Amino acid sequence: MIDPSTSDSGAVSAPKIPVLISGAGFAGLATAFWMTRLGYRVTIIETSGGLRRGGTPVDIEGETIGILTRMEMIEAVRAKALPPRDFEFKDEEDTTLGGLTAASRPDDPSAARYEIHRDDLLDILFASVDGAVELHFGRSIAQLDDGPERVSVAFDDGSQGDYALVLGCDGNRSNTRSLVFADSDAASYYMGGYFYLRVVPKTGLLPANSTQLFSVPGRTAMLNGYDDRTDIALAFRSDQQIDYDFRDKAQQRRLVHDHFDGLGWKVPEMLAHVDADGDFYFDRANQIRMRAWSKGRIALVGDAGYCVSPVAGLGGSIALIGAARLADALQRHPDDHTAAFQEYEAELRPFVEQVQERAATAGMSTLFPADEAELEERNRKIRAGEIDL
Repeated sequence: MIDPSTSDSGAVSAPKIPVLISGAGFAGLATAFWMTRLGYRVTIIETSGGLRRGGTPVDIEGETIGILTRMEMIEAVRAKALPPRDFEFKDEEDTTLGGLTAASRPDDPSAARYEIHRDDLLDILFASVDGAVELHFGRSIAQLDDGPERVSVAFDDGSQGDYALVLGCDGNRSNTRSLVFADSDAASYYMGGYFYLRVVPKTGLLPANSTQLFSVPGRTAMLNGYDDRTDIALAFRSDQQIDYDFRDKAQQRRLVHDHFDGLGWKVPEMLAHVDADGDFYFDRANQIRMRAWSKGRIALVGDAGYCVSPVAGLGGSIALIGAARLADALQRHPDDHTAAFQEYEAELRPFVEQVQERAATAGMSTLFPADEAELEERNRKIRAGEIDL
């Protein structure tokens, strides 16, 4: 499909074969970067009217550091990196049960880890493809016809196009996944809880460069403090999924109050921010566990194919890893997308499944203990210094 000969920069000399990417988040922009470098003519569509901004910071570590180095973005990331944060587990009287101080984190270069505001990383990725790709906001896919030579795509505005490949990078509720994969609905794995997230200006509820977490059985309140803002997170466990309207913000606020009214610590001050005007995120804690990440000429990247959930703390990193692994596989199999997709999945799936399992078990019990027994075991580990954050 593409000429494997490359220049020193990694660019491929090849005809401009058209590729469609659905989604302009981390996965979509990173995938666009690599596909453009491989010589494809890239079109990105995004359902929202612009880049989706807001959200909590992103952890950059391990393989992701090497990938951003290859993308020549690591210095830009370091320039925007946030200071290390103390992490403290609190009780109702605001006594620190244990945790990890920034000064105690490993100084081994191999354990390097950066945290960057989501919007800063989004801007870095967007700058890398701005002007090099065709980008359409406010557009989505209405229909896909996957043929032996091309994918014919009908868009929601009535326009159409043919593409050699279609890459679904459109998140947890992927439209691409739902249009193409018969097991799309069954792929959502419910982790047993719901969470509320909001970023507000600095609150004074905790020092800058610190995280504080308070739990009672089935409910957790967490604050992340930065120099200029505070992340507010409230999470509760539920054995059964709740029927609610994801567009009804008032209903979601009531659900939060139903589970957190009457709690101590700093929860009343946090609930005051819940009631204030402004954007927030409310959703179930879930993962996407697909039997396959590709079908024909269509493949999924990032949360669309293998969401690990915010509990894992690696969603942004795994999107970047997935985009790079897919590009590497396509470069190794320039004339065989089927082989490339199979290699991409075979090599990445074990890592993804390991992260998903850790998030669904140790991650949930550490951050959101479900009952008295789970809370006591977590607190025992805190006292013994056995918690791995």
